[in-house]
Amino acid sequence: MSAATIPMAGDVAELVGPVAQHVENRSLLLDKFVFHKKWPVVEEQTRRGRDYVKWDEASRWSFMRIADGADQILRKEAAEKSRRAQGNNVEPENRDRFQAESRIAEALANVKWDSKELAALRASHTRRFIDLFRSARGDQAAITIGQLEGRLAINLADSLIQNAGICLDRLFGLPYIPGSAVKGACRHAALEELKTAEGAQKEAVFTQFRAVFGTADNDFSKGDLKPLRHLLGQSSEDQKGAISFLPAYPVNDAKVVVDLTNVHYPDYYQRGRTEDQSRENPRPNPFPAVEIGAQFAFCLVLNGVNEDKNLLEVAKRWLESALTIRGLGAKTAAGYGWFSIRPDVLEKLHSEAAAERKVASEREQAAKLEPSAEISAQLASMKPNDLACVLNGYVYESQWPKDSSLLFELTLFEFIKTERADLGEGKKGKKAMINLAQKLNRPHP
Repeated sequence: MSAATIPMAGDVAELVGPVAQHVENRSLLLDKFVFHKKWPVVEEQTRRGRDYVKWDEASRWSFMRIADGADQILRKEAAEKSRRAQGNNVEPENRDRFQAESRIAEALANVKWDSKELAALRASHTRRFIDLFRSARGDQAAITIGQLEGRLAINLADSLIQNAGICLDRLFGLPYIPGSAVKGACRHAALEELKTAEGAQKEAVFTQFRAVFGTADNDFSKGDLKPLRHLLGQSSEDQKGAISFLPAYPVNDAKVVVDLTNVHYPDYYQRGRTEDQSRENPRPNPFPAVEIGAQFAFCLVLNGVNEDKNLLEVAKRWLESALTIRGLGAKTAAGYGWFSIRPDVLEKLHSEAAAERKVASEREQAAKLEPSAEISAQLASMKPNDLACVLNGYVYESQWPKDSSLLFELTLFEFIKTERADLGEGKKGKKAMINLAQKLNRPHP
């Protein structure tokens, strides 16, 4: 079996590889190269003529290879299939099947991506976006950091294999949560509060609900707001929501793992006879999930329909209630999709962003400065040992002189580079010069 069974140009097939082993994007593998178990592995002769041995491990292995550490898992599976093929009492057709599956599992294990590097890059992009988002929107935006306390199953219905999907960023191949899913979970939490409210409080929550999410006629005629139609009064059913819910991206290493749903008994589900359960073999259904510990940034913003900033606080409260009490995504009743709120992480991100802005500002200022002739003269008058001590003060950034200025650092860097290069050749001197060059954004040999 190969990717050639998929209609594609010959040069594309060669570029992709027989089992798409050359594809380095997990999103592309998930969307286009999930190997269905109905595809043939080996061909055999039967009484009916030609028949095919099916690949029952197809979907499970396809999802395994998009997970972190997939190569090790698949090579272990390949070794197990090879071992079973060498058994003394194995039928010839089963031996062929095991050997074919071993080769395919080994081929699928040749994943190319660097999960750690991609995760770090994706997280840095998210942190940068948060900083820009806050700067651009100010008090018209709200950000919450949620940390997964149970695995996240998201977008299970959207896949080539039933109940086995996941949302992966198209560029990085890393998990994210669509804005529609964030809004849906938040809306559900708001509905629960609306159902339990009474009297004047119910009317107030209803007004907030419509302002945040918006409503349409179908919501009150056929949808979940039908029991609340009497609260509309004389107002129109159609109203646009004032809050936009952005996709939530991870700010740390969000690992993808392979999980299993409860076992399935197809005959029992089709016929409903309990005796079928004793005859059937359980068939676990694999699906990819996001591992516990991933931290996602949830961003809300006023979209211009209503400028009431209180709506942001209301929406944020409902969102945090959804994340911590009801969960997000699929299988929340089984413990999936539950978050804790991490304001400390948000503060840390703000601090890091402020530090990065400070460094960028210093580099910009340094680019406009020229070395000071007065400071250069002072450095020239110093003894070599004393000058080396001054330079060594810049070896460890956390221990730089507190009274140090950009002008002094620039003058010191240029003086050592042009006048006393010998002091910058030692281990400490070289480190200090590299640190200064990075801060000042100046070339250093």
